[in-house]
Amino acid sequence: MTDGYDSSEPADESGEKVPGWTPELGTRLKEVLKRVGGLKSASTIVGYKAEQIAKWRDGNARPPFYALQMLAKAADVSLDWLAGGGADREPGTPSEQGQAVVDEELMGRITDAIARLYKDEKVGLAAIDLGRLSGRKYAEIASATDDALERLAMIKLVVTQLRADLRAVAEAPGAGKRLA
Repeated sequence: MTDGYDSSEPADESGEKVPGWTPELGTRLKEVLKRVGGLKSASTIVGYKAEQIAKWRDGNARPPFYALQMLAKAADVSLDWLAGGGADREPGTPSEQGQAVVDEELMGRITDAIARLYKDEKVGLAAIDLGRLSGRKYAEIASATDDALERLAMIKLVVTQLRADLRAVAEAPGAGKRLA
């Protein structure tokens, strides 16, 4: 998916975990995946298939450095913490002077765009779900680029994809109102 790199180095042929993999690393990768919204979201962030990312998590393949770097950034943890469990920016620990670093303008624009989309499509969305969805999309966009204009364009792409997803669900068999 990414520049022709569809897989990463597999475990050795005896079925052993890749050298250097530990259960603690697997646990930290699980936490990172949870923070970015799961395997599907991680797949979007790094450009690898969800199945491949699961292999990294489980110690059945060696992840590329760049993919780990992108996941760590999206999850707001340090690469040091991910690789070795160092205390630097551990999940739940604010990243700068007691404050999490969030581009409030970007988060506001993402939340507004998603709320308007759901209203336009006449689909209900609880505030907590709006917050969760906005947070996941924020992580994707913020990890992809630091350029403000690119981020605005990415919001449009995110909304377009969400609209297509909502309409596909609405058109799926059994999604409409049932007749008695």
